[in-house]
Amino acid sequence: MAIHNYLEYYSVHGAITSPGPYKYFIEDFPRDIKELCKCINKLMLIDLLTAMGLIVVPKEHLHDSNIRAIQKKLKEIIHRDDSSILNLRCNEKLLLGNCRDLSLLMCSVLRNHRIPARLRSGFATFFVPKKYFDHWICEYWNELEKRWVRVDPWMSQIYYRREILPPELFEGLLSLNYNFHDVTNEYFITGSQAWINCREYGHNPKDYGTYEDFLKGTWFIRDNMIRDLLCLNKIEPLPWDCWGIMGRENSDIKEKELKILDNLAEILNKGNLKGINILQELESLQITDSILKSID
Repeated sequence: MAIHNYLEYYSVHGAITSPGPYKYFIEDFPRDIKELCKCINKLMLIDLLTAMGLIVVPKEHLHDSNIRAIQKKLKEIIHRDDSSILNLRCNEKLLLGNCRDLSLLMCSVLRNHRIPARLRSGFATFFVPKKYFDHWICEYWNELEKRWVRVDPWMSQIYYRREILPPELFEGLLSLNYNFHDVTNEYFITGSQAWINCREYGHNPKDYGTYEDFLKGTWFIRDNMIRDLLCLNKIEPLPWDCWGIMGRENSDIKEKELKILDNLAEILNKGNLKGINILQELESLQITDSILKSID
């Protein structure tokens, strides 16, 4: 399938962002990005806060991020508290999520308003200087400015919950002058840009990944680039999904695969995917139609 009208394409739901029978629940979400971030923060809780021990949630909520589709996420949110999206909820009733989860909810709401939106998988630079950490954001088409604007709802919650953060952490984040409503390339790059940085500009692949030593390197960059391709095809994967040639067990990347990946990075970095056959690109990565159809 080739995308010919990509703004129209990203203004309608895919299977994973579709709210299904819970469409009514998100119809009152605001279109304004700042207000939308506030609403999302009233429904979801970022996993960093529980990992740091700043907030305690029921143990059964620790696996919330394994819920793939928005329809199932909304079902669980409503199950815990079916009141208005404008109401504050206690922490025990919030859906726990990572950067992918909050970005997915934002993407779903924007598409519900017929605003072109899509997830991007890549790397953030605000965690540690000169290091690139696994991160996801949502970007939407600003019709007035005729450009894609990147939004980081995960970081918006850091600011929203600033009163519980250790002072040194919050002060450090403030010093970044990071606008999470309009994220620049200084603070977030896509998987394809990371690939090009390492292949063409001499970046060290080991500077890309997570805090875990075994989750970084060329294979990790490859996988984030492929996840970004999936997002652009409205097949928003979980951050740990590994299909086809993906995965640490496939860290020995062959020369033939390098050529395919170099070509993919060039395509993705163009930004305008008009006319690109994305499914054909996926097949070249051994991500077959049968794999995609098996996604729950």
